[in-house]
Amino acid sequence: MKNVLTFAALLLVLLFAAVPLHAADKPVQLALFNPVQIFPEKASIIGLRLSILYGKNVNMMGFDVGSVTRTTGNFEGMQANVVGIVNGNTTGIQFGVVPVTKRSMTGLQCGFGTVSGHFEGAQLGFMNVTGVLNGLQGGFMNVSGVADVAQFGAVNVTGTMIGLQCGCANISGDADGLQLGTLNITGTSTGLQIGLLNVTGTTTRLQIGLINVIERGGWLPVLPIINGSKKKPIACHQIL
Repeated sequence: MKNVLTFAALLLVLLFAAVPLHAADKPVQLALFNPVQIFPEKASIIGLRLSILYGKNVNMMGFDVGSVTRTTGNFEGMQANVVGIVNGNTTGIQFGVVPVTKRSMTGLQCGFGTVSGHFEGAQLGFMNVTGVLNGLQGGFMNVSGVADVAQFGAVNVTGTMIGLQCGCANISGDADGLQLGTLNITGTSTGLQIGLLNVTGTTTRLQIGLINVIERGGWLPVLPIINGSKKKPIACHQIL
């Protein structure tokens, strides 16, 4: 028993030693509103931050909970705030009404409105906004500059789609993959559109739906049921 307790204590020491504390790093922060907080905003927190109204620090690693928090540097860990703002990069989980990462986010964002500069992982909320998506957006409205993998929502909007858009209305500048919904609109399609109304400027593949519109290079400008590119024939195994 003594050996087990000794080993456990040694393991805890090693775990804490793996995260070095510098002079500006503090293990806990309690904030009423900045600057009324235990440690000033220039300090970094490795451990726990509790912000009753508004807390602000440079970097944060650990568990962050409260009303409104701002991390001017980078965040690693888990946030559970009404509004959580990270000016730098986030690795981990952001929960809240409005979780925001201004630069790069890797992990999970979940809230009413989620915002990030570059996102890798899953964004889940009523409205999700990111510059570049590598992963999944799921919500009522999803917006991204580039979407690589999947968007699921009532309205999905992206500049460039690579993968899947699934919703009532799917809109993209360029689409390489599958658009599946009531209304599918894209400037250029190198994939497949399936819906009631499919609209594209040009395509190299197929449209399947009630009304299919191809502005340039289609079998016909408008066709019911199916339309496609007249530049080259498409075999059945090439549809997807």
